[in-house]
Amino acid sequence: MTDDLPEKRPTLALSTKVEEDFVAPLTAIRGALEILRDYPDLEEEKRHSFLNTALRGCRHLEKAVGDLADTVYAAGSRVAEPKPEAAPERKSQYDERVSIHEDLEIMEVDFSNLVFTDAHVVDAVHDAIEAAIRSSGRKWFFLINYDNCSIWPEAWVAFAHRGKKINVNHSRGTVRYAPDAEEGRSGLIEDLFPTREKALARIEDLRAAGN
Repeated sequence: MTDDLPEKRPTLALSTKVEEDFVAPLTAIRGALEILRDYPDLEEEKRHSFLNTALRGCRHLEKAVGDLADTVYAAGSRVAEPKPEAAPERKSQYDERVSIHEDLEIMEVDFSNLVFTDAHVVDAVHDAIEAAIRSSGRKWFFLINYDNCSIWPEAWVAFAHRGKKINVNHSRGTVRYAPDAEEGRSGLIEDLFPTREKALARIEDLRAAGN
């Protein structure tokens, strides 16, 4: 029976960490919000106290999600790079979504009408992008078409950190565009412009700034 103990300890440690990093702050946030919902006539001081409790829980969750995402990113980066002796890469169905404009020093990526349902789709798309980068052997300005693109919650961590890896290692600047986007920013995505022309203008600004 004692042989089973080493296998159970990591599970216990993981459960404790999940409790501390996710369950506890979620419980605090939900409790505070339910009180604010059920008692609309709370004194201002108490209302602020419950609001601060919810905000502290949100900050705790943001840090926990960031730490988790960094761990996933670090683990993925250790196995992502192929060995020199690896077999030639197969063509991907997403290869045609990546195009290179040598004269503009731009690699354009087409996410239009694409649904990132989970990490498998994220990896397949970003593998195609990284294959094009490896073939070129250089850094690029990235121009990304987000028209009618959807990223499901199950795919967000993988999407954010595959993109982060490319930006850190291979990008001179990344600009995105989609119809009806707010100028320069849209939700969680920065440098998102309403037209391709405005996105290209932003790249020229980055180039002029010495990127």
